[in-house]
Amino acid sequence: MPYSSDNFRWYYQTEGSGPLVVLLHGLLMNGQSWRQSGLVQALSKDYCVAYPDLPGHGLSDKTADSDAYSLRVQASGVIKLIDTIGYEKAQVIGYSSGAWLTAGLLQYYPDLLSSALIGGWDIVNGLPQGPDGPLKFDFFMSYARKTAPELASWVTPDAEAGLSAFFHSLSQHQPMDTVIKQSCVPVAFWAGKDDPGYSSIEAWAKENEFPFLSGNGDHVTAMLQPDSLTLHQIQAFINQVCSK
Repeated sequence: MPYSSDNFRWYYQTEGSGPLVVLLHGLLMNGQSWRQSGLVQALSKDYCVAYPDLPGHGLSDKTADSDAYSLRVQASGVIKLIDTIGYEKAQVIGYSSGAWLTAGLLQYYPDLLSSALIGGWDIVNGLPQGPDGPLKFDFFMSYARKTAPELASWVTPDAEAGLSAFFHSLSQHQPMDTVIKQSCVPVAFWAGKDDPGYSSIEAWAKENEFPFLSGNGDHVTAMLQPDSLTLHQIQAFINQVCSK
């Protein structure tokens, strides 16, 4: 099986040939989620599409070591993946926690990105609030098991320790708006209309004159079941960058 090996192993798959596009999934998902969405099949006609399992997910290492999940270490892992596949740069599409990581790439490795599409993530506020203040991991997992059991069913007690460490890193989010506004990398934003964060993501993108892709669905279905227009808009953004 293909692994990108650094201190922590990332499992990944690729499909297609051409310029590289890397897809970074959200919490409780894995690289195969992008196949479920149809985006791998759509983009691989013209691009080499890489879709890894992020740390703590799928077939990647599920260590409880919190260092494996820091933004800087995960960003380094993406760059190692790009190098392992044999490329110098990539366009990156991230969703939810994968979008948090994409923003981290813009912060730490902007010269190695050709473009960035940030989906389902509020770059100013980070995680949404919980019922009693900042969102806690235990509440997140309880809510996921009730509302999206198909996503949470694989989480064993051993795997939960790694997910908790990943979630902790997410909760340490620092606003990324200045980084993105100052970046020379083409950036676009994407969210489903029923996502609780839709209004704030859309407002920030439009206020700062970044392209905004409005999709159907909530936070989960916007990524796993995107409508045909959303897929077309994503392809158009990727194609536009490559044509320059």
